[in-house]
Amino acid sequence: MAVIGALGDIVFSVSRDKVNTIDDVKWETGVRFAEHDRHLKIPLLEFTGNSADTISFSLYYSVFLGVNPMAEIVKILNAQRAGKAMRFVIGTKAYGHYKWVITKTSKDLERYDGKGNLLVAKVNITLKEYVNR
Repeated sequence: MAVIGALGDIVFSVSRDKVNTIDDVKWETGVRFAEHDRHLKIPLLEFTGNSADTISFSLYYSVFLGVNPMAEIVKILNAQRAGKAMRFVIGTKAYGHYKWVITKTSKDLERYDGKGNLLVAKVNITLKEYVNR
C-alpha cells in the first residue's frame, strides 16, 4: 500500500485492492485589515494580522475501488463533530503551521445498490487552521 497522505487518522492511499485518494486540493490564505473612515477622503486601511488559512479538497469513495463509502463518511463526521484538531499531510509535507479542524463537509451520495447500500460517494471537505493558544 502506498500512502499518499492523511488528515489525522483519515488516510489517503493506493494499493492493488484499494483506491482512496485525495483530489482538487485548494489552499487559501488571507490577511485582515481594519478600515477607518475619513471625512471626504478614501478610508485608511490598517493591517491587523493574518487570517486563519483554509484548505478544501474532495475524496472519492467507491466499493468498486475497495472502499466502504459509508464507513469513511462516518469517520469524517466523527472527527468533524468532535472538533478534532489534526495534522494534514500529503506525501512527506505537513501543510500549515498548526493543526486543522473540519469546518464543513458536503457529501454527494451518488450510487446505491438494490438494498439501499451506498456504493459510491464524493465527499468535499473544508478545513480551517486551528491554533491552540
